[in-house]
Formats: sequence, structure tokens, C-alpha cells
Amino acid sequence: MNTTTLSEIQLKGIKTLKTLYRPVGLTEMKLILDLNLKGFPPRLPEQPIFYPVLNKAYADQIAYEWNTKDRFSGYVGFVTEFDVDSPFIDKYQEQIVGSTRHNELWIPAEELEELNNNIVGHIRMVDVFYGAYYEGVTPELSIFEGKNIVEQFKIWKEILVYNSMDFYCELKEYWKYIFLNYKLWHDSDFNEYGISDLEKKEVLMTMNVFWKEQFPEIRLFAGISEKN
Repeated sequence: MNTTTLSEIQLKGIKTLKTLYRPVGLTEMKLILDLNLKGFPPRLPEQPIFYPVLNKAYADQIAYEWNTKDRFSGYVGFVTEFDVDSPFIDKYQEQIVGSTRHNELWIPAEELEELNNNIVGHIRMVDVFYGAYYEGVTPELSIFEGKNIVEQFKIWKEILVYNSMDFYCELKEYWKYIFLNYKLWHDSDFNEYGISDLEKKEVLMTMNVFWKEQFPEIRLFAGISEKN
């Protein structure tokens, strides 16, 4: 029976991790994707503190109650999860804001780069809440430019019908937009737009298969019901 204690593990030089969460809006999520999900973007001058939270329930609450109703968040709340090396993260004292589950860390903006350097692996999306006014984003100078969420999905279906290799190439090029919208497409009913449930399933399944080939270390999030 293994009776090694946490202290003994730390003495042996084996790193331990702390899992943190951060709810973000559309702009910040795009910047995280620009960093290939390996760090958070620098704070703005009016943002002297970076606030990760210590439990998913609190992050979910902020994302759902605040981000989905906020124009500057793009009316969407993405819940990110990430692991940080200990003892680096242990120097920040837990702060309780409001109820006992509203616990977070206060990290000065000038120390965010060091935090990024201590993130282990990729930042993960573990939930997303789309508000009623969410419009998403489309890549400029592409066949998706200016198209709404439904129109984008219809284009993906048409590309798949035309040529699966073209579909794969487009996925590699525009992976960030799939990452942002996949769960919305997964949860949407497209029948009234001329796309059957079977056609929708085929597009999503192909996205998922190609995604795992191209980005094996990044999960394409569709919620806990996703089987692929």
C-alpha cells in the first residue's frame, strides 16, 4: 500500500498542481485562443488584478449571470479551467468574496506573465453559456465572413458534402471559430433551416474526428453528454 504523503512528494521534488477556473467573455477567449490556450492575455491599464476562482460553481455563476448579459462579453460566458504549478501558486492567499463558495485569488497584473509560465498543459474549456444576443464571430476574408451562426453551420455542411479533404483543410484554418461555437451547434435544432438531425450529426462527428487528429491535446467541448 502506498503511504507517501503530500509533504514527502514535495520533498522528492515531484510537482503538485492546483486547478483554477476563470470565466471569460468572447474577447478574452479569442485572445486565449491566439495564445494557443497556453496563457491569459495581459491586463488592461484599468485591470490591475487578475482574478482566477477556486471552484467551477462560482465560475459558472459568473459566466451565466454576468457574461451572457454583458455586451462587452459578446453575450457569452466561457468557463476555463487550468492547472498551475505548486508551490508557485501557493503564495497567493485565498480571498472570500460574499458567500463561502465565492473564493478566488488576487494576482497582480504584473505577475500574470509569471503565472502563465507556470500553467501546466493547455487551458481547457469546461463550460460555456450562450446568451440570447450572442452572434459569435466570423473569420474575415473567408467564405464565413459576415455569416451568422446558422449560416456558418450550413457552409460547413456544404463543404463536407463537396469534399471531406476541403473540410479538413478549412478546420485546420478556422479551428478557433469551431472551438467557440461547437457546443451551440451541438445543442441547436437545424431542421427548420433545412438540415436534418442526421446531417447535423454527420457534420459534428466529422468535425470531432478531424479535430482529434489535428489537435489531440485540446478537447472540443460539447458538454457532459458528448460521447466522442
